Amino acid sequence: MSYLCGRKVKHYNMDDKLIFFVDDEQMFLNLLEYTFKCKNGYNTKSFSSGEDCIANLYLNPDLVVIDFFLSTSDAMMTGMDVVRKIKETHPNTLMVFLSGNDDENVINESKREGVKRFIIKNNYFIDNLVECISELFSSSDG
Repeated sequence: MSYLCGRKVKHYNMDDKLIFFVDDEQMFLNLLEYTFKCKNGYNTKSFSSGEDCIANLYLNPDLVVIDFFLSTSDAMMTGMDVVRKIKETHPNTLMVFLSGNDDENVINESKREGVKRFIIKNNYFIDNLVECISELFSSSDG
């Protein structure tokens, strides 16, 4: 057992996996940080823009979870721009999109660009994302 964020948790050796979260909504970043760092023991970093994420790729994240619709007024990169830049500079990095949009064309385009999973932001998205990340890490380790 170990302690994370003041809570006693089972230690599954997830702290060697680095997950980046990119979302322009601070509420989602807080929820993702709490869920994956405090409850599940992952090493995480959060960014409110694609530019900040790209500037920190030297940390070599194992996975980047990106909001498809990055829409801050000062940000120039879209979620798809972030995916393309990661694919160009760190082609082995796993990527997952989060979105409120379930348009098949968007999902198919993102998969063609190298996104492994597309999670819809609904009432179950955290559970779906936890399961997705667990599966991606299990398959990439084996």
